[in-house]
Amino acid sequence: MTKKLFFIAMIAILFSACNNTSVKEEQTQANEPQEIVQVTVKDFLDDPAGFVGKTITIEGTVVHTCKHGGKKMFIVGEESEDRVKITAGDDVPAFDSELEGSDVIVTGTVEEMRVDEAFLSNRENEIKTGGAEGEMKLHQGGQGHEGEEEDADAQLEQINNLRQQLKESGKDHLSFYSIEAIEYKEKK
Repeated sequence: MTKKLFFIAMIAILFSACNNTSVKEEQTQANEPQEIVQVTVKDFLDDPAGFVGKTITIEGTVVHTCKHGGKKMFIVGEESEDRVKITAGDDVPAFDSELEGSDVIVTGTVEEMRVDEAFLSNRENEIKTGGAEGEMKLHQGGQGHEGEEEDADAQLEQINNLRQQLKESGKDHLSFYSIEAIEYKEKK
């Protein structure tokens, strides 16, 4: 009888020890810093969905900084004029307009904004009722856009264009990708 109790106790200790090791390994993995992937603008634009939730470092030329608060800037790579939207994270100061034309290195987390019919209807209602101050404006950094963000007609036109894109895509949503900057520096 004592041998059976001893044997059962040993098995319980072994299971307990194995279980504790797994928990410790999981905790260690959770506390390890996330790997930062270095990508080019082209790599990012080729498959932005593949980077969602990951921390990346990207380098590009600033082609636009937003004048309204400076919380957004847009960069391009060497290969194309396609833009990547960068937003200032909580610990990042506003992007200075003097950055335009400069090369920058940005480290940040890739985010996806999904736009579906419900989003567009909600946004349209906000605009029509005068409550269009929401943060969900789809600013893509185009030339001469600054006044358009306050223009309800321009915002409604943008919604109609997005509805058309949504219809043509055959999907239930459109995805817009951006990078929330953790830090950035001007390349000298």
